[in-house]
Amino acid sequence: MDTLVTYRPYNALTASGVSDSRPNNTGVSINKGTPVRMNSSGELDFIDVSIEAQALSVSGVAAESIPDGSSGVMITSGKVSNITTSAVFGDFMYIDKTGNLTNIKPSIGVNSFVSGDFVVSVGVIAKNSDNPSNKDLVIIIDVIGQL
Repeated sequence: MDTLVTYRPYNALTASGVSDSRPNNTGVSINKGTPVRMNSSGELDFIDVSIEAQALSVSGVAAESIPDGSSGVMITSGKVSNITTSAVFGDFMYIDKTGNLTNIKPSIGVNSFVSGDFVVSVGVIAKNSDNPSNKDLVIIIDVIGQL
């Protein structure tokens, strides 16, 4: 008889999506809305789109500001509510060269992107269901490719 083994890599399925709590030992705070990956120690870390292994290991977006030395929640699928951005509703969001969100699609020569960098789409800006003047980030992680 075959045994069915299931694997559940996330801590919780919430109303806002799938989340996971991980430690931040980067030496600095990770701000809410920052795309994150898990490093080789299983801890949250920033993403450098110039490094293939980091670009391909995008895990989610910080759902809250996470001080160094603390654990915090990242959303891997679903939405991050009430983010601060100048992007407008419907804008796709990408990871920029500094590891933050941008609504400008990366291309060679734009915002310091060069040949070999990776284009990573993180999601789309939507109206907050509780307060339509606030913005949510609906997570849709997609490594589009390499420039």
